[in-house]
Amino acid sequence: MVRYPRRTHSVSGPPSVHCLLRDVACCCNIIKINQFHASLMALRRNPQRKCKKEEAEPKPFDSIEGDIEQISEVKSPLKTWPQATHQHIRSDTSEPFAFLDLPREVRDHVYSYLVVRRGKRVPVIEGKSILRVQKKRITAQRTRERLNQKRALSGKRPIVPREPPTDPIIHSTVLQASRQVHHEATDLLYKSNWFGISLEMLDFNTLDVPTGWNLKRITKIQVELQLKDSQRMNSFNDWTAFFAFFPALRFLRIIPTFHSRYYDWTRTELGTWDNTHFVFRGFFRELVAAVPLQIHLMLGPSIDSKEDMHLEGRTHVSTRLLQQMYAEFGNLRGMDSR
Repeated sequence: MVRYPRRTHSVSGPPSVHCLLRDVACCCNIIKINQFHASLMALRRNPQRKCKKEEAEPKPFDSIEGDIEQISEVKSPLKTWPQATHQHIRSDTSEPFAFLDLPREVRDHVYSYLVVRRGKRVPVIEGKSILRVQKKRITAQRTRERLNQKRALSGKRPIVPREPPTDPIIHSTVLQASRQVHHEATDLLYKSNWFGISLEMLDFNTLDVPTGWNLKRITKIQVELQLKDSQRMNSFNDWTAFFAFFPALRFLRIIPTFHSRYYDWTRTELGTWDNTHFVFRGFFRELVAAVPLQIHLMLGPSIDSKEDMHLEGRTHVSTRLLQQMYAEFGNLRGMDSR
């Protein structure tokens, strides 16, 4: 039987055993002592070892050297302990998986990186800037087609457009993946984004908005009203027809601004609410009376200008004037809505 040696005493047994156990002769070498103890435990669990007393053959003490060599070949049970495996975890992550098998909350989170505008605290999709880009592309395409006709007659190669790489406002191509993805992503598109409209001509028979906007599903909208002088504003505006375009509207921010061309005249007529021209009083009265009661109405720009759409007008009407206006006409809300 092998005994653990002590630090101050020599290891009992022949010199061969003393040489083999010299690494664990010191109790300070705790790492090798633990390894030696683990090897002994592995020897006890060795199935080839004869554990019965009647079958066990006594060995001379000198043959312990061979047993020590066999012990060193046996791996530590701490290292060979089988690790728990989970069958539901995919072992090969390179294999594709069904996106629609994910929970709806996870899919909506993925859609938020694709169909919700990033880079702003309040995601605003501005219709005026989109229309401006579309107009530039149409003009450039017409010019290019005209030049290519002349170059074709002279035998020259046609002009190929080189558009610089730009990040899209939203990744609308995801809507073409499948019907279910189109339905879920479109629902998040119109519920999470604000849509900005700048009204220069108050003609509500048609709205100048980008192609593809489903006005019936928009829930949040920012409207810029570019005000002109009283002579050009002296007409009836059917605001009920305007709100009929947005049956699902729930949040509305109206930002009256001064038209850059008529700023000098309009500024004097909208200095303070007490001295406001009667034409503008009638204009705001009709506007407030047409706003449905279920819509959360906000007047003027927000405290942080980065949350608003890009204003086309020169500057916005003072917030104090709008507050005084709403204090006078606020009780008329919903009277003209039907």
